[in-house]
Amino acid sequence: MAEQSAYAILNLRKGVSEQEIKLAYVEMVKRYDPEKHTERFMIIQNAFERLRDPKKRAKEDVFTYNYPRGEFQFSPEEKTEEPLEEVLGKIKELEQQLVANPTDEAVKAAVIPYYFKRSWRHTQKKLWTEAMKDWVLVLQLDPTNQKAKNNLLFSYVYLGYYYAVHELVDESTTLLEKCLRMWPDNLDVIHNLALVADKAGDKERANKYWSETVKRWKELLDKAPEDEYLRACIIEVHKHHGGKAMESVPTAETKQEALESYREILKFNPADFEAQYNIVATLMDERKFEEAIEELKKLQQAHPKNLDVVNLLGWAYLNAGKMELAFSTWRRGLVLDPKSHQIKDSIMRARLQVGKKLKEGGLYTQALVHFKELQKMMPNQWELHYEIGDTLCRKGDRRSALTEFQRVLELDPKNKAAKKAMSEIRLRG
Repeated sequence: MAEQSAYAILNLRKGVSEQEIKLAYVEMVKRYDPEKHTERFMIIQNAFERLRDPKKRAKEDVFTYNYPRGEFQFSPEEKTEEPLEEVLGKIKELEQQLVANPTDEAVKAAVIPYYFKRSWRHTQKKLWTEAMKDWVLVLQLDPTNQKAKNNLLFSYVYLGYYYAVHELVDESTTLLEKCLRMWPDNLDVIHNLALVADKAGDKERANKYWSETVKRWKELLDKAPEDEYLRACIIEVHKHHGGKAMESVPTAETKQEALESYREILKFNPADFEAQYNIVATLMDERKFEEAIEELKKLQQAHPKNLDVVNLLGWAYLNAGKMELAFSTWRRGLVLDPKSHQIKDSIMRARLQVGKKLKEGGLYTQALVHFKELQKMMPNQWELHYEIGDTLCRKGDRRSALTEFQRVLELDPKNKAAKKAMSEIRLRG
């Protein structure tokens, strides 16, 4: 189950101040005594810590919709309880005059307050579509009317947010993009559009809005280079993109996208282990083993005791054709942890893989070296004894091969392949 939002746990909205977070935490602790509600208290404590720490809060905020800022604007006169019939009648009368004389500025000025009066009543009843129609009418008459523009923009943002929260992504996208056309510098809206597009699975639109969001965060970071929160927000977006690229169907494009995302992270945090490791994993997947080796060497210098790095370096060497370096790397891993199942498993799989490849290439003596080393680690595996027997048979040592096939039957009495091999050896005398 996905972790619950820290804001939801503390009954807060994104964008609250540190003081509001503290107050909410205190109120929750009063409600859930730590001794009586230990489990609930731990959840509250965890949410509080996630919002107090700039890096953890960034991780929370990057994937949380921005709550609308602002409010509808109406003058006291527009909020008066003038009978609706009178308001509607006056609008009808003035609109008829405008039809007769569309350029009459006095009539335009007279009808605008009535549109606001009607829209105020619509907002009280949450009839947003009707209210928006009135503000559009105002702007058609007076394109500079800031109050109508504010109300229209706020309605787009407000409804776009609630549609997004309730997963009505198409409706949300339509409204938020309307807002953006009128207010292209609204970073909260751009960010919300990125999240909505992600939710809808619209990769092209999501990439467009994420790129714009990150671009603007970078501009803000340039002005405040010590802002750890902004830095962490940018890193989280790149981790998000890199992770999605790696999880998608692997293509040259998605692999390159993953590499670019993780390399962007290193520009902001050169010591980010996850990004470094994922770069290596992507290079390995692309079979760029020499590049992977160089990256892993740097990673190993920074994390000399990390067995994941040691293990991957061993495989990078092996796939690059540097077998001795691969096995010496894994041996160093066993020095760090003699009980490491991960390293032991890699050595066994590598020995078997190399042995089979050498056998198929006709290099029987070298193949037997790997099989014999592997036998020290897994002496009672019939599959290994069969590989040794098959290699000896191909080499011409039928007597030794027969011994190995007999050992296979001791471990697996019904093994048909071993029985067939023994019959062929005996037929040849």
